[in-house]
Amino acid sequence: MRCQEAALGLIQRDDGWFLQRRALDASILPGRWEFPGGKVEPGENPEAALLRELAEEVRWRPEVWRALPVLEAGGIRLHPFLCRGSGVPSTALAWGWFTLEEAARLPLPAPNHGLLARLAEGPC
Repeated sequence: MRCQEAALGLIQRDDGWFLQRRALDASILPGRWEFPGGKVEPGENPEAALLRELAEEVRWRPEVWRALPVLEAGGIRLHPFLCRGSGVPSTALAWGWFTLEEAARLPLPAPNHGLLARLAEGPC
């Protein structure tokens, strides 16, 4: 069985990292905070998937800086990208900018906690 592919944007600006909260009625991980992103469609590369998902979810196009090593968790292959963001996303979802310490206290999916730990280790 092939792993599901997903791309995540680890978007940073001076005052923290961008996280959004899933809808409370979401079928998967309702109410959890997460780095934005989503499924890589067939024939799509992970960076293109990230930009498409960000445009769909938050109507925003931050600058993709570089890819981080791929993670695998629960049958999902995650492609995280460090991004820079200025401006304000346009979304109905709850969102915010959080320090790594603040983000670690939020209810996050397990892979997002792993990414926070990686970011806390220093420059990627």
